[in-house]
Amino acid sequence: MKKSILKLDLKFKKGKTIIEDSYFTAPLKILKPFYSEDNKKMRLCLLNVSAGVLEGDKYNIDINVAKDCNLYLYSQAYNKIFKMRGGLADQKFNVNMEEGSSFAYMPMPNIPFIDSNYINETNIRLKKNCNLILREIISCGRYKNNEVFDFLSFSSRTKIFYEDKLVFMDNTVLKPKEQNLKTIGLYEKYDHQANMIIFSKEVNEELKEILLKLLSKYENIDFGISQSFYNGMIIRILGRSSEELRNITDEMYEVIS
Repeated sequence: MKKSILKLDLKFKKGKTIIEDSYFTAPLKILKPFYSEDNKKMRLCLLNVSAGVLEGDKYNIDINVAKDCNLYLYSQAYNKIFKMRGGLADQKFNVNMEEGSSFAYMPMPNIPFIDSNYINETNIRLKKNCNLILREIISCGRYKNNEVFDFLSFSSRTKIFYEDKLVFMDNTVLKPKEQNLKTIGLYEKYDHQANMIIFSKEVNEELKEILLKLLSKYENIDFGISQSFYNGMIIRILGRSSEELRNITDEMYEVIS
């Protein structure tokens, strides 16, 4: 069992996003950041130095993205959620975005092992003129070991607040022993899922058409795009490979950003 904390405060100074303050406890840590060619975007790796998520683990991540900062946060390895014996593991991920800031969170896919039970809660607070991109990819499990939807529960809830008002909520709850995940309206013939949430002034019908055209060139997926209040958009993709969904959403990020 691990209780791990990561706190990160960013600041915009001399035309560049910098880390003003950071604090973390094992197994969470961050690596040294690097920057885009124009120095405007900080790319930062969030690292879990343990083998994966174990029963009883609790992760608390708090990030403050100050005015005009631009952060691209990613993870180094797949999030392996190991077998459990009646308990659970949970993560709380909180981000505060000040006016004019940009934040993209593009972690590697989640792999829930047999009998695992995992809860993730994400809360993002936006101010005016913010740009947000969130990705989440959920695998059916270790399908190469014939573990397909053998986990107990995978729950992931995302809330987006604009000026402290709740404007968007997405709640994914997968309980294979209680739900027929292969039925119509759920996974059907697929076994992997990707979600991308976007909030930006760039969200419009033109962007939607561009993304629909991009996704249409892939044969082994199914997808849908919906727009929401306050310049929001969610893209859902069903597929057969977490690696393929990662590549597709990486391509989408390049279009959106």
